[in-house]
Amino acid sequence: MDPTSRAPLVSIVICVYNGGPHLRDSVRSALGQSYPAIEVVLIDDGSTDGAVDALAGIDDPRLRVLRQENAGKPVALNRALDELSGEFYAIQDADDVSHPDRIARLVRRMEEEPATAAVFSGYELILDGRRVAPRFRDKSVEECARDIAAYAMPAHDPTAMYRVAAVADLRYATDLPMAEGYDYILRVGERHPMSVVGASLYGYRVHSSDTNTTRDPGGRIRQVHAVHARARARRGPGAPGPPAAGARPIRSRHAQADNNLAAHFMESVIDQRRVGRRAGALRTGLACGRLHPLDLHYQKPLAYALLPM
Repeated sequence: MDPTSRAPLVSIVICVYNGGPHLRDSVRSALGQSYPAIEVVLIDDGSTDGAVDALAGIDDPRLRVLRQENAGKPVALNRALDELSGEFYAIQDADDVSHPDRIARLVRRMEEEPATAAVFSGYELILDGRRVAPRFRDKSVEECARDIAAYAMPAHDPTAMYRVAAVADLRYATDLPMAEGYDYILRVGERHPMSVVGASLYGYRVHSSDTNTTRDPGGRIRQVHAVHARARARRGPGAPGPPAAGARPIRSRHAQADNNLAAHFMESVIDQRRVGRRAGALRTGLACGRLHPLDLHYQKPLAYALLPM
């Protein structure tokens, strides 16, 4: 019997606007999954760089390319939700890569936890072509519920897989193009259980522009505040608000520009120290320090690697 006839179909959703040289590798990693029953639904959000046209050489009937005028990632995601055929759907950013067993591991967790609506995984960074700083902490349903109650995502949003039947009535907020994933995860988690697979199964690419001040941290912060306000309104007048930012805000201008990338390195060091990978933790701390050698905030992961737990 064909093994695909027994496996639930998974739709891997890739939204792209000018994916550049990394799009092809991203699509190949999605098509190269060990899991037998997948489709890749790629939404071209008005790209002008020719990267999507270059995919024509990939002769695979599991790849569907849908085009629209440029309208932003949330609109593209909603288009994909209207078009996909899978029992589950997984997110993948257009310049990131999935490990070969990513979908198989996430489906296994979904089948082990039939009430779960979303499953995430750990991930590493792809920085200047190198894979660094893996995070792989497992989280139970209870731990994820505590994260959602505290207005926190249980894991990085593009690592997610969703059970379509549980989220069929939800769509991404089109007015939150820098925080649509955060908002969506909070809404799913307020209604359904979630968990995190304790393995690094996803490669998240960090570009040089992500580590300087070319981004719009002010716009992102405003959208995060809007997500918080909406979540608090949904939870009712007696619900606690998000935790305060604290009396000692991060003063690093680099951290403000890159959404505190150093925090990822700190978590990676902790994950590796917990399982006895001291050498890996040290390499991770050194890699973070090299990003901004004169910024003390980016030296903290190295301190985490060297100091007692």
